[in-house]
Amino acid sequence: MIKIHKNKTHSKRKNFQYKPLSIKDILKEMKENIDTMIDLAYTAIKFGIKEIADETSKIEKRIHELTFLLNLQIIQTQVGGFKEAKSLEPIVVMGYSIDKISDALADIARVVYINSDISDFTHLFWEEVPEPIVKITVFREFIGLKRQDAHFRSKHGVDLIAIKRGDNWLFQKNEMIQKGDILIIKGELEPIKALKSLAGDLGKISFKFDKNQEESEFDLTNPKIYEEIQALKKDYILITDISETMIELALAALFFKSYDLADDVLEMEALMDGLNIIFEKDLLDFAHLVENPRSLTGIMRIVFSCELIADAAAHIAENILKGFEPHPIFQKAIKETSEIVVRETMSKDSFFKNKTYKELQNQKYKRGFHIIALKRNEKWIYSFKSDFVFEEGDLIIGLGPKETVDQWRKCVHPESNL
Repeated sequence: MIKIHKNKTHSKRKNFQYKPLSIKDILKEMKENIDTMIDLAYTAIKFGIKEIADETSKIEKRIHELTFLLNLQIIQTQVGGFKEAKSLEPIVVMGYSIDKISDALADIARVVYINSDISDFTHLFWEEVPEPIVKITVFREFIGLKRQDAHFRSKHGVDLIAIKRGDNWLFQKNEMIQKGDILIIKGELEPIKALKSLAGDLGKISFKFDKNQEESEFDLTNPKIYEEIQALKKDYILITDISETMIELALAALFFKSYDLADDVLEMEALMDGLNIIFEKDLLDFAHLVENPRSLTGIMRIVFSCELIADAAAHIAENILKGFEPHPIFQKAIKETSEIVVRETMSKDSFFKNKTYKELQNQKYKRGFHIIALKRNEKWIYSFKSDFVFEEGDLIIGLGPKETVDQWRKCVHPESNL
């Protein structure tokens, strides 16, 4: 007979400490945490760093707590009958979807525990990623500044994800930058190069933290391996980029009540399904060419997690197509986040007019903003080559820091009164 000891204590069990937050503050923190998790998750697999994966998992747990608090607050405040309940539906869906996205991002980061050499694969095409993640060592400038006061996004067009000092990883926004610190930076290549020079880091762009790190096991001198890598590279970049873009577009669709954007998010989700099937097939073909096929397990897991992110983003967008109105609380929460979504139409006197995407990487135009979508002649465009030319009448959706939103909008539409 099996005896059950009812009084046995569970050392791993932790009591949840209830700290009331308003629905607006919960949504704001959830959105900001997801933005942070995206950067941390891809940094973890880019450099193969377990400490960053652990930090991603900590934020995942916090989002689980926030999801619980959100549901609790809605239950406590919902006394207005069917009409009020229907108005809160988009908030419930958003909370649930962000919770699922956080699970998927944490799974991406945890790949470093499955394949410690995952960085072998991610390093192969860093220059082709829209916003690569690199490391920069500080020898001058920024020394003595708190990271939140350096305004990396608004002043330099990049994001500071984390700081490595000696053997320690630092993630707090009030952390003061010191000489010799290694900054993990995300941004487009030209702003990264400019920041690297400003910081006095004159070395080549490098991703190795361990000097004894072994060379990649992928023999790119082998024509067959090179050919297969090119096919994988193209789809992997598309899958990771589209899943991240879908999060912002889904929230933008909800914020602006845009049926067009919502519909496009669902189309992108269908595209993701097809890309995943192609990628899985190509990866299985590639497995025959590598010495240790198990080393590709992590890559498969990353792509699968991206599909889960796409599904969650599509779930948010579906609310718009079903006719649900974005709740004012949600819109207030998004407006108070550190990075906000803005839509603006290019006027005849726009500084963006007739300029290429590459030209607009200049900070006097960019102002720390990233263009996530553009509508021209009823067609939405989400990916831009360096020679893409912007035209009068283009409807632009940008994502960037609150402190420079007015300057950015003036660049797009100088005549607007904001």
